[in-house]
Amino acid sequence: MKINRQHRSKIFYFLLLLSAACQSSPPPPMTEPAEEAENKDAPGVDLPAEIAKIPSAPSPGASPSSKPTIQRIFPESTIAAPDKDSASRNIAYDTLLSARAPDTRNTAGWQYRRTSQGKIVGFEFSNQGGNRILPPRRDAVKNQFFARDFQFRFDERARQDIHLLVADWVASRDRQFRLSELMNSLMHFLPRNVLPAIVTVRDRNIVTLPTGEEVEFDATTHEILGGVLAEAPVDLNPDRSARKFPAIEYKGKGVMVRADARGADPRLSTTALITNGAPPEDCAKDSACAQCQVPSRELWEQSGAVRFKFASDQAFNRFLVARCGFGLPTNGGGFAIAAPTQ
Repeated sequence: MKINRQHRSKIFYFLLLLSAACQSSPPPPMTEPAEEAENKDAPGVDLPAEIAKIPSAPSPGASPSSKPTIQRIFPESTIAAPDKDSASRNIAYDTLLSARAPDTRNTAGWQYRRTSQGKIVGFEFSNQGGNRILPPRRDAVKNQFFARDFQFRFDERARQDIHLLVADWVASRDRQFRLSELMNSLMHFLPRNVLPAIVTVRDRNIVTLPTGEEVEFDATTHEILGGVLAEAPVDLNPDRSARKFPAIEYKGKGVMVRADARGADPRLSTTALITNGAPPEDCAKDSACAQCQVPSRELWEQSGAVRFKFASDQAFNRFLVARCGFGLPTNGGGFAIAAPTQ
């Protein structure tokens, strides 16, 4: 019987999934380097109890609302604690960006970053338009680069510089797309208990934030559908000076540090807004409501490797209490989210 290349690929992928389901070790080296995959239950990894559990398979009589079993096969899907607190003062430009093929025709996959030693240090994906968040559709052939990019980075798998960068691409009045006009927003979520992770469950990509909280993205369009982040449409105003930054709202129970900049690194020569969870319902318009604004130089190094100055959550908590009058959430003596948000 003659089998074409497409069928061979499907058979190989099926055997790969079957093999991964039948053993506790990582997938074979030809799929990912063995050192990339980390067992979340390995000795020495101390995760908060509420985020160390993966939902169990639903019973035969379970209701449709029961959470499905999450198959965390890929190394960037594994929930793991940071390897260390501090990242080095120099940036090693040795990461490789690879594409993770979609599970089905109805999903879009993502890209992931790994070092020359095979360590996962980030992943990213993009909403390329044609939906409620971004009606225009990206078309590189026509030089139209409409997009909202999401980049989750954790250099050296260190706690220090875990962040999310969101960038909105919009054409100017002359219909040109320029890097200098990107609307960039950089966010840190604290406490930083785990490295960000991404996994596909049915028609959604579930991203775990450093706090252990989750965000649900449409696996095809990459629109935010649920969890602790919400978004509003990309501002398509061709006037760069009037255009708004990515409308991403954090609704979780941790602390978010955010800085914005047009066509530049938001961590340099700007101001940052620190918010203590979601604003209370009785928050009056234009009032502080557990928010604190500080110069970026107090939070990030302004030369060399632009690192977050606080490698440990304890150090940042001391700064936060002294500077803003509130601290990181605690649970059982450590910094952690008291309970899952959903």
